[in-house]
Amino acid sequence: MKKKWLFFTPLLMLLGVCILLIAGLNQDPRKIASALIDKPIPEFYQANLFEPTQTLSLKDFPKTPFLLNVWGSWCGYCKEEHPLLMDIAKTIPIIGIDYRDNPQNGREMLKRMGNPFLLTIDDSQGELAMKLGVDGAPETYLVDAHGIIRYRHSGLLDRETWKNAFIPQIQQLMKK
Repeated sequence: MKKKWLFFTPLLMLLGVCILLIAGLNQDPRKIASALIDKPIPEFYQANLFEPTQTLSLKDFPKTPFLLNVWGSWCGYCKEEHPLLMDIAKTIPIIGIDYRDNPQNGREMLKRMGNPFLLTIDDSQGELAMKLGVDGAPETYLVDAHGIIRYRHSGLLDRETWKNAFIPQIQQLMKK
């Protein structure tokens, strides 16, 4: 009897792992909440993409609600959402994080496509992105006037998401 259990134990464990994997595949990664929601942006000291001798930190961020956008010149979705960011930048400040990119390639992309960012952080090593829990580019965070992350969107930011997810939250922040 004991030998039967020894035979079935690995099989049951494998079955359990398979069930967990299948359940995970059914999750929409864009809807996974960040562990930093309602927490401050992590402290950092990193170079300005356009002025590498200038170190940027939290003190350089706007004292009004703003977006934090994680992007890279290598990222197809980042290029796709870029025209929308150019429009959004007319209404709310955006801080860019050039993620795991060659800084020269990032600068060239912004010169070619336009620069929607108030500031652009060179995160070529992915240090700030790791602190934020970034799982890939693009990602966009809504940050309040006190530097607290209020919302995170993982993946391509499109007009529908902007209108239905970000604008209502920005309106709420403006009321406070």
